[in-house]
Amino acid sequence: MKHKTNMNSSKENMKNIQVVNDEDPICHMKTAQFLKDTAVYKNKTYGFCSPYCKEEFKKNPENYAQK
Repeated sequence: MKHKTNMNSSKENMKNIQVVNDEDPICHMKTAQFLKDTAVYKNKTYGFCSPYCKEEFKKNPENYAQK
């Protein structure tokens, strides 16, 4: 997966941000450990381990959003 190259970036994990998902809906990594980016869909904030996973989510969010 492409996102693994982004995980070692110099950006620190985001802290104190509430997201509705415990794991990244794209790669299934735990968002508590690797929260680097977020996106809001239908008034819910989703967390992602990388901008790559966020962009994948935004291409088709209804496939990944929590019901």
